Amino acid sequence: MNIKQANLVRLYGSMALVGALSVMAVTESSAQQQLIMSGYPGTIGNNIKKAFVGTYDRASGLRYLESWDSARFTQMQANRANPKEDVVTFTDLTLPLVAAAGLLEPLDTKTIPALADVDPSVRVAGDAGVPFTYGCFGIAYNAKYVKNPITSWADLLRDDLKGHVSAPNVTYTGAFNTLDGLSRTKGGTLKNPEEGMKLYQRIRTSGPGLWDQENVAVGWLKTGEVWATPYFSGNVLVMMNDPDLKDLRFVVPSEGAYYAPLAVAKVKGRPENDGASRFINHMLSPENQEKWAELGKTRPVNTKAKVPDDVAASCPTASKLNKVDIDYLNRYRNNIVDQWNQIVNR
Repeated sequence: MNIKQANLVRLYGSMALVGALSVMAVTESSAQQQLIMSGYPGTIGNNIKKAFVGTYDRASGLRYLESWDSARFTQMQANRANPKEDVVTFTDLTLPLVAAAGLLEPLDTKTIPALADVDPSVRVAGDAGVPFTYGCFGIAYNAKYVKNPITSWADLLRDDLKGHVSAPNVTYTGAFNTLDGLSRTKGGTLKNPEEGMKLYQRIRTSGPGLWDQENVAVGWLKTGEVWATPYFSGNVLVMMNDPDLKDLRFVVPSEGAYYAPLAVAKVKGRPENDGASRFINHMLSPENQEKWAELGKTRPVNTKAKVPDDVAASCPTASKLNKVDIDYLNRYRNNIVDQWNQIVNR
C-alpha cells in the first residue's frame, strides 16, 4: 500500500467513526427526548390517544404504554431508582398512594400554565397530579322495563325491580361509592356501612349477582336480565348510542352521585426537559379538554372549556358531588372488605 492509499484508508476510517458517533449521538438524543406515557387500555386509552396524544405537536416522540392502576403502581415502585415513564394516569383512589410513596413530582403553574385554569374544587393536595376529567357515579336504568323512574339509591331495592338489579362487586372501585350511597339511605356512610351492606346483600341474592367487569354489566343490560345498576355517567352517555340500549337512562340519586375523576401526574426522577410538563399542559388546554369531553362524555376540568350539553345535564359540577373519604378508604380497605365478605357474601 502506498502513502496515498494509506491516507485514503485513514480518511475513510475517520469518516466511518464520525458517522458512527453521529448516529449514537442522535440515538441517545432521541432516547432522551422521547416522552413515555403510561395510561389506560380500552376505550379510555383510545380517547386519550385521540384527544391528547394525536393532537400533540410532538406526537412522533411520544410513546403510549397501556396498563391499569395496580400494575402501573407496582412497576413504578420496582423502578423507583430508574423510572421508565414520564407521565402516568391514576384514579383518585390510587393517586394518593403513589404520591405518598414519593413517586410523583409536584406540578406547578410555571411549567404548566393551564393548571391555573383548573377548577379549584378538583385540584389535588400538593398538586401531586391533577384530574384531567371527571364524571359521576350514579344509577343507570333501562326505561324500556323501568316505568317508574329511579330517583334514589333506595330504589334499587324496590319490589317492581326485584330480580333485575345488579351492582359492582367489591373488586370494582365503584362498589365503595355504591356502598356509601346505600348506607346513606339508612343513616350511615362508608365509615359505618353495616346497614348498607345488608342492602347490598339483598341485591346480590335477588338478581343475577354482582359484576366485576363492565362488559358483564353491559351484557346484562342488553339482554334485559338487568334493568338497573350503579354505573359511571360518561359510559352511560356513550352506551345510549347503542341501538340495543337506546332506552338507557342515567340518574343522579336524591342522596347524591359520586365524584369520579381520572388524573394525570408527572413521575419523579425522570430527566426533565419539560416534556412531561409540556404534555400535561397540552392535556389541560381548553381545546383539548373539549375534545376529551366530546369523546369520553365527561366533564372538562379547565374552567375555560365548554361543557357539552348532554354531559352538563347528566353530571353536576364537582363541588355538588359526594366524595368518599379516600384516605379513610385506603387506610381501612382491608377491614371493609372483611366486613363485606361477612355480610354481603354470606
